[in-house]
Amino acid sequence: MARILVGYERGDNFGHYRRLAPVAEALAAEGHQVTFFLRNPYDCRSQLTKNPMPFIQSPDLVPPNPAERGPKKMGSYSDIMVYCGFGKVETLFPATLAWRTIFDQVRPDLIVCDHSPVICFAAYGRIPVIQVGSGFTIPPAQDEIFPGFQPSKTATVAPEEIIAVMNEVQTRLGGPRVPQVTAPLRTTGRLVCTLKGLDPYKDLRQDPVVGPTEGLQSPMPLPDKPAVFAYLGIEHRITPKMLTVLKESKLPVEAYVRGMTQATAKKYARPGLKFYRSPQPIDQVLSRATMAIHHGGSGMSLACCSAGRPQLALPIHEETLLNSQALGRIGVGRSMSAKELESAGPEVLFDFQADARRRERAAIIAQEILNAGPFRPMDHILEACRSSLGNA
Repeated sequence: MARILVGYERGDNFGHYRRLAPVAEALAAEGHQVTFFLRNPYDCRSQLTKNPMPFIQSPDLVPPNPAERGPKKMGSYSDIMVYCGFGKVETLFPATLAWRTIFDQVRPDLIVCDHSPVICFAAYGRIPVIQVGSGFTIPPAQDEIFPGFQPSKTATVAPEEIIAVMNEVQTRLGGPRVPQVTAPLRTTGRLVCTLKGLDPYKDLRQDPVVGPTEGLQSPMPLPDKPAVFAYLGIEHRITPKMLTVLKESKLPVEAYVRGMTQATAKKYARPGLKFYRSPQPIDQVLSRATMAIHHGGSGMSLACCSAGRPQLALPIHEETLLNSQALGRIGVGRSMSAKELESAGPEVLFDFQADARRRERAAIIAQEILNAGPFRPMDHILEACRSSLGNA
């Protein structure tokens, strides 16, 4: 059978792992030799302990200093490529060489990846690649440039600069020339694993939107009394402000705050505010909550939408901002900045809870998602893999 690399090179938390783990398991069950590549294996250690599979660390040669990473404000996906090392030969060449070394060792017949622009470039013209990701991580690539994140936005780094860097690296490594900045992402397969309403490129999308690989819930009735579930990361500047609001609100709260120490948990502790030390089953915590607070990640947004929960999103980067805006468009949530949160205080939670229209809309969206299913993304993904391997 085939040798297949499955994984992701960008992104934190568990969302990318959870999206791809079922894919890796299904391919292994068909008899393929699967190797997982992970950006953050330490964060995934509990998942790997429960479900061990061979894995390697994704090469990460992005400069540690944010000032060296490229554009501070990003207008399109090509700016993310600059952030990932495409802006300079000195960063893209060693990153590509690292992947070429892994290719020589693993000798993959196929790569299945999410949010992995460097591996797509390293495999360009050499190894078939199937991208499996959210709408944000698979931007439309049918044109010569990527569309802006917003109608008013364009790339802050000229595509010609990125193309020149890519072709210099290809010349040094003996690879084929790259004609457009979008070319490395025009892979063998591009399967968008989200709901159409949450795809930030839904009006431009030509790729198949096959539905989420995990995370969807059945619609749940709202509890009679207000209660909050929060899923946050302590490393983000807005999180301590939200924790202060949660402490002062006196509402019942269940929270998992990634990276929180016992000392920090003690600082915000009060009766009725419960901190978990590990992620909890999402169906259980959502069943007890009347609203959810999170950073706007794709997985949490999908889970809350399908369960019928209003959502307060605290976006931390461009992807989560776009997700948060989508939640607002469909009427189930709103986003809030640190400045807005600080000025609003705990009243924002009571105002949010009191919005009957948002609760009704959340229930309608949950039922619409249920009626649109069942989604069978794994069938589409496996068929794309079989087709690619058969053609090879």
